[in-house]
Amino acid sequence: MAEQKPMEEAQRSEFEVAAEEVEAAVEAEEAEEETLLLPEEAWSTPQFMETLLRYPKAFFTDVAEEKWLSTFAKRLFGFSTVLLGFYGLLMGLYGGWVQSLASMIKLPLLFLATLGICLPSFYIFNLVLGSKLKFGQLVVLLLYAVCLTAVICASLAPVAFFFMICGSSYHFMVLLHVAIMTLAGLIGLGGMRGGLRFLSEKTGKIGTEKIFRFWLLLYAIVGAQMSWILRPFIGAPNMPFQIFRPIGGNFFVAVLKTLWQLLQP
Repeated sequence: MAEQKPMEEAQRSEFEVAAEEVEAAVEAEEAEEETLLLPEEAWSTPQFMETLLRYPKAFFTDVAEEKWLSTFAKRLFGFSTVLLGFYGLLMGLYGGWVQSLASMIKLPLLFLATLGICLPSFYIFNLVLGSKLKFGQLVVLLLYAVCLTAVICASLAPVAFFFMICGSSYHFMVLLHVAIMTLAGLIGLGGMRGGLRFLSEKTGKIGTEKIFRFWLLLYAIVGAQMSWILRPFIGAPNMPFQIFRPIGGNFFVAVLKTLWQLLQP
């Protein structure tokens, strides 16, 4: 009898631990569900960016339910334009104030023009591959990717400004901005991929992952070449100011040439 009591107590403690774990899991699920149901005030303009970054699943839930799509699209477009304009302003300072003002306009144009060019193909891929996401939902998801990219660029603007005032060379600054925008773009598209996956699980619509793999390469190529067409964004110190340079060559060859020139003694 004396030996059975410790065994019973051990079994009871195991059951208690298991029950506590189940209860904790249920509470976590309930807490997560609560975060997915935010009031409309949380998406007001002053709180929009903080809510978007803090509760992305709540945003995706509203997109899946087609709630406030027009409001989301307007605010994502507005914040993207402002933040990219800020980063473009800083980017162009290397070439002077005129170049800075030009880049402030051209950088938002770069991302939004790329989105406009690639949106029709993304929508058609949706239809062909079986996804039933609506056009408005796709527009909001793409603007979400651009807005997330803009936030990352703006957050790294002090880093770029620091290297600029340290007297870094033109070729170094070009590659630094390319690296920052590439990183920001990858994070933005990664966030969009998470949204597509969430919508697939939430609504049972298929095909979004396949669409993203096909479309991502197209988006990257178009965006890179669009940046080449709209150049200069920084402004070479030994060249006069130009809003646009003659079209010729491509972005990828130019990056390799810039890297080669930077490595030259």
